[in-house]
Amino acid sequence: MPYFDTASAAPLHPVARQALLAALDEGWADPARLYRAGRRARLLLDAAREAAAEAVGCRPDELTFTPSGTLAVHSGISGALAGRRRVGRHLVVSSVEHSSVLHSAAAHEAQGGSVSEVPVDRSGAVSAAAYAAVLREDTALACLQSANHEVGTEQPVAGVAEVCRAAGVP
Repeated sequence: MPYFDTASAAPLHPVARQALLAALDEGWADPARLYRAGRRARLLLDAAREAAAEAVGCRPDELTFTPSGTLAVHSGISGALAGRRRVGRHLVVSSVEHSSVLHSAAAHEAQGGSVSEVPVDRSGAVSAAAYAAVLREDTALACLQSANHEVGTEQPVAGVAEVCRAAGVP
């Protein structure tokens, strides 16, 4: 799931700024409505979806816009878990994941799923071996951030991905 967030640390790309201004000026209406302003908003929304889909290499109907990064994370995790429900209901996360991931894990657990939280060392990093130790036959998904946005710890994503792939976990 591509996610384009710079944690508010970068200005808008000029094309994104242009699309935002067009939406504010001309696309302010409800794109689900049939009146003229609504149809104009729908055209702008569809054009933005097509441009974004082309940029990431997918079909426009495979792309979902969300109003926040938190909702994007919740949707991605719940969608991935739903898509792998035949495998099982076990989710693996690191103990230093973004709060949106940890909240998704808590929601999954509240709905009857199981969650394993992988601990970190003194520098805030996990180990591939620690992930391997908690992977199970019913593990549907494992999550790991690339780097911690608060302390800057880079995680061993390639090593963790390798042990997850070997266990059949995305």
